[in-house]
Amino acid sequence: MIRTLANASKDQRSLAPLQIVLTVCGFVITIVSTITVTIYAKKRLSELQANVEQLMLQ
Repeated sequence: MIRTLANASKDQRSLAPLQIVLTVCGFVITIVSTITVTIYAKKRLSELQANVEQLMLQ
């Protein structure tokens, strides 16, 4: 994505509209994936900590 933008600016040409849309979609998918994985990991970590605390109380 960055390479495509760098090549376009170096060659003094614009990107095709489809290429711009696909680049933006890829960026959005990357952000959503990162947020989803982070939320899932945080949830699982909380569950694990609760299980450990429960085991320690027994």
